[in-house]
Amino acid sequence: MRILHVSSLYPPGVVGGAEKVVSMLAEAQASQGHTVGVVHLTRDGGDPRLQAGVHVRPLQSRNLLWIEDVQAHSRPVTMANKLLQQVNLWAATDISREIADFAPDVVHTHSLIELPPLIWRAAKRSGALVVHTLHEYDLLCSRGTLFKHGRPCERLHSSCAVLKAWKSLFTHDIDAVVAVSQPVLDAHRARGLFQDLGPDRARVIWNGVARRPEADPAPRIGVFTFGFLGRLVPEKGLGVLLDACRLLPPDAWRLRIAGQAPLGTAGFQVQAEGLPVEFLGFTDPAAFLASVDVLVAPSIWAEPFGLTLVEAFAAGVPVIGSDRGATGELASAMGSQWVVPADDAAALASRMLAVLQAGRVALPEPEAFEAILKAASPERMTLAYLDLYAELGAQRATPVALPRRVRFAPSRSADAYPAP
Repeated sequence: MRILHVSSLYPPGVVGGAEKVVSMLAEAQASQGHTVGVVHLTRDGGDPRLQAGVHVRPLQSRNLLWIEDVQAHSRPVTMANKLLQQVNLWAATDISREIADFAPDVVHTHSLIELPPLIWRAAKRSGALVVHTLHEYDLLCSRGTLFKHGRPCERLHSSCAVLKAWKSLFTHDIDAVVAVSQPVLDAHRARGLFQDLGPDRARVIWNGVARRPEADPAPRIGVFTFGFLGRLVPEKGLGVLLDACRLLPPDAWRLRIAGQAPLGTAGFQVQAEGLPVEFLGFTDPAAFLASVDVLVAPSIWAEPFGLTLVEAFAAGVPVIGSDRGATGELASAMGSQWVVPADDAAALASRMLAVLQAGRVALPEPEAFEAILKAASPERMTLAYLDLYAELGAQRATPVALPRRVRFAPSRSADAYPAP
């Protein structure tokens, strides 16, 4: 099978969780004998390369601003950039060339924060099957978060509604949509997208999380330790966690906080004054998880997928999570008692106190995490996507009218791709 992934970004450039998953999936598919390519954007473009068996084609961004520079510009400029992205014919033409050169059986698109929805039309016209993965909320929200002014968005703001209406014109070119968690799929359907797709073409496939080599964990000793791991920003619920800590007994516990703080830590440090709280900054996740008894994930926005939670489970660390988004979906796998209402410091404190009073002997054994770790394994993710491709191909009763190799624009070069 010839599979072409299209993603705004890709390792080793500027990447986040979504791009790491794309890389993991593409490399796993290539290792199974499929011909796999990836098209992605960079600031200045680059030469084609073979990376871990994947044919990678970096394209120069055609947007007004490069993603790393957006924060340095005023809101009118950033809004202009966002609007122009949606109708960027230059970017669509570049992607069309790559589709024509690769001649894929499947075009699998991912986060399109930096790319226009026009590429779905080009992919469909090529005769390939078109699959899109919802890694976040960028089809609904210009920020991709459905979170603004310190709270989740109950309705789409006017600018987001306009962008969503435009993008929805092209969603009918998608043969199947995949969400990385059930709340992500539900959020799109509740706002009118993908309602015409049945269960066979609208699925949830959890992201794969690579497990580190197993080692005998050192026994945890000393004071009972709660942990927070992630970006130190309001939507992650750190403020709620610190408020909850105020309601705990003054001793016999501590809280360790690890992660980068793009807005600084001054406000959080004031909130934590006098509490047994330690700010560590950026820390190796494995080393951090080895130092805590229970991870707390009190997000007040709807996390698309809880990578940190799965990493904690892999380290044998249970998680108290909020009921928002994938955080609640994952935390509930350990039982409903591990889920608390979001933005409710009293409820969070009550659960933390119960865990503290029960002590380490009452925490789940490592075997309790195996089911969820298998469900979030890279192997299961890869197999689920390949099964989806195969089922879509089998459902296609008649071939498309257009020839398999359609030129949307003059081909630049096919040097990076093996011939079909």
